[in-house]
Amino acid sequence: MPYLKHGAIAAISLIVLLSLFGNSRSYTYKESAVPEPVKLSPRLQALFEKTKILCFGRYALEVPQEAQLIEGNATFGIGIEIVAGDLEKAKLRADEKIRKLKWEDSTAEVTYFGPGPIADSWQMRYFEDKYAKADNSLFFETYVSKGEITFVLGDTIEKGETEGTVVARQMAYAKSLRLRAAEEVPTEPGFCIQHGFMPGDRSEGQERISAGIYLPSIPDVTFSVSSNKDAYADYKKDRFEEMKRDELPLLARIKSAQKTQGASYPKRDVLREGKRDVQHWDGEESLIRRPDGTHDFEWAFVGTPKDVAKPSEFHAAMFTKVAHNMVGAAKKASVSDDEAVALWDKLLSGLKFRVKVPGAPEGSYYFPRAKPINQSAE
Repeated sequence: MPYLKHGAIAAISLIVLLSLFGNSRSYTYKESAVPEPVKLSPRLQALFEKTKILCFGRYALEVPQEAQLIEGNATFGIGIEIVAGDLEKAKLRADEKIRKLKWEDSTAEVTYFGPGPIADSWQMRYFEDKYAKADNSLFFETYVSKGEITFVLGDTIEKGETEGTVVARQMAYAKSLRLRAAEEVPTEPGFCIQHGFMPGDRSEGQERISAGIYLPSIPDVTFSVSSNKDAYADYKKDRFEEMKRDELPLLARIKSAQKTQGASYPKRDVLREGKRDVQHWDGEESLIRRPDGTHDFEWAFVGTPKDVAKPSEFHAAMFTKVAHNMVGAAKKASVSDDEAVALWDKLLSGLKFRVKVPGAPEGSYYFPRAKPINQSAE
C-alpha cells in the first residue's frame, strides 16, 4: 500500500506539472528566425482594420490609420534640420549662430555670410576655431525656406574635396528639396524627411534616420526604428567582420552584459529571444518583460558599411508603460503579453523600403507594387 500511495502522489504531481506546462504561454519560433504567429486580440484587430503607410528616410512602415509619425534626426549625404519660420527668421538664427561661435572661441572665423544657391535661401560658411582652419574643416549651413518652414542643410569639406565641391553639392540638394505633406508617400527614389522630400537615387553618402510612431488608443506603447548605413565604416574589413560575428549582434551584446554584470544584471522574464528575419534583414530579437510589467522589445540587424540594402546598423524597439517620454513611468502596461508580442510582430513585419534600392530583393519594398501572378507585364 505505501508504494501505491507514493505512486499515486507521484502520478498526481506529474499530471499537475503537465497541466501547468500545457497552460503556460510560450512564444517560440516555428522555424529558425521565423516566429510562431500570435493572433491579434479583438481590439488590435479593430486597430489594424484600416492601415496606412508612413515614410521616413528610405523606409516605410504600415501602421494603423490613427498612428502618428514622430520624426527623429536625418542625414542624407548632408545633415538636415527643420526649423519653423521664413527666411528672415532663418537669417536671425544664422546671426545668433555666429555670435555663439565667436563667444565660444575667439578664433572662430566666418568666411561667407550671404545669399544661398537658390531663391529664398541663405548660406554661411565657417571655421569653428583656428585648428579647424588649419585642417581646412570648413562647415556649411544653407537655409532653404519653403513658406513658413526652413530646412537647414549642414555640410563640411571631406577628405579630397574642395570648397567648390561642397558649394556645388549644397546647390544640388537645395534645388531638389521639396515640401511634402505629412502623410504623403512618394513613389519615386529619394529620401523622406520631416515636411520634405529629397528626390534622387544617390546612395554614396552617409545616411542616418530615426523615427517612431504614437498610437492614441494605446498611448503608453512606443515603437521606433533607427538606421545608420555607414556605421563602422572606418574600421578595417577584418576587424569589422570579427566584430560583426562576436561583438555587434544583439544576443552577443546581451550575453556580454550578463557576463560582465553577473548577479547585478537586471532581472527579466524572457518572452522570446533568438534570430529573427525581417524581410531580407537576418537580425536577432529579444522580447522581455521587466519586473514592473514593462515590455522591452528589441530587434537589431548588422549589415555592411556603405551597403544601402543592408545598412550596417539597423534597429527597432518597442516599449510599454511609457509616460512623459519615460519608459516604466505609466501605472501599468495597457497591453497583455499576448497583445504586446502580436503588436510587435505586426509592426515589424510592415517595415520595408519605400521604393526598391540597389541590392534589395523583391518583397522588401512597397513601390512599385508587385503585380498579381496572373497579371502579365505591360
